[in-house]
Amino acid sequence: MKLKIVILTFAVFLEAVTAKIDPQNLRCLVCRTTFQELNHVIKNVERWKKVDVGNFRMDASGNTMQQKVPAHRSAVYISEVIDGICKKMDDYVRVYYKATGKLAIMQLMTEGGMNPDFSKAKFVTDDDLNKSLEYYCERMFEDNEEEITDLYKNRPEDDVMPDAEREICFDHAKYCEEWMLPTEEDTTWTPEMEAEYVKVHGPDPYGFGGPAGLPQQTFAGDVSDEGYDDTDGEDTEPSEVKDEL
Repeated sequence: MKLKIVILTFAVFLEAVTAKIDPQNLRCLVCRTTFQELNHVIKNVERWKKVDVGNFRMDASGNTMQQKVPAHRSAVYISEVIDGICKKMDDYVRVYYKATGKLAIMQLMTEGGMNPDFSKAKFVTDDDLNKSLEYYCERMFEDNEEEITDLYKNRPEDDVMPDAEREICFDHAKYCEEWMLPTEEDTTWTPEMEAEYVKVHGPDPYGFGGPAGLPQQTFAGDVSDEGYDDTDGEDTEPSEVKDEL
C-alpha cells in the first residue's frame, strides 16, 4: 500500500498544472477546512472528559484555584487539536475545478482509496509551493489563536460552533469572500463534460474512466502489493518511481 501511495503522489505532480495562486484564496480554503476538521473532532469527543483550567494560585485555605471544564472547551485542548489538523494538511492538495477553474483543496486519499472527487478537478502547483498547506494552517491559528479559543470556550455546552468558520475566516480574519465558496456550477462534472474536456486537453488519469464513473486509479508503473514488505523498516526507492523520473 505504501508503494502505491508513493507512485500516486509522483503521478499527481507529474500531471499537475503550474499556475499563480491567490494567497488570500488559499488562506481561505485552509481556514475553512481547518474548522470543518475541528468541528468533526469535537463532535466525537467524550462529553464527560474534563480538564483543569486556572492560574494555579492558592486561595486563603491553601487550595489550588482551578476549575474543571469540558475538554472540548479548553484553550489547550483546542490548540492541540488544531496542531494535529495542521499536520493533516499534508494529506490535501491544491486543485482547480475543471468546470470553472475555481481553486479548491482536496484530500489526496479517502478511506476507500483515491478521492473520487478528483474526477472533477485538475491538480495545480504554484510558485508558492514551498509554503505548504500545513504552513498556512499554522499561521492562521497563530494569527487568530485568542479569537478562536475564546469562541470555543464561550460557546453553549453542546454546540460545536458550526458558525465558527464564518466568524473567523470571513468576519474576523477576512480571508474569505463569498465568491470563493464552491457552488453547484463548480462541482458539477459529468461523463459528457469529461469527454469534451478530453477532446481539448487529452486524457486525464483522474477523470471518468473507472467502474461506476469513479476516477481511474491505475497508473503507469503501478504494481501489486504481492511480495512487498510494508513494514516500518528503511525505505528503498522503488524502481518504478526511478523510471518515471
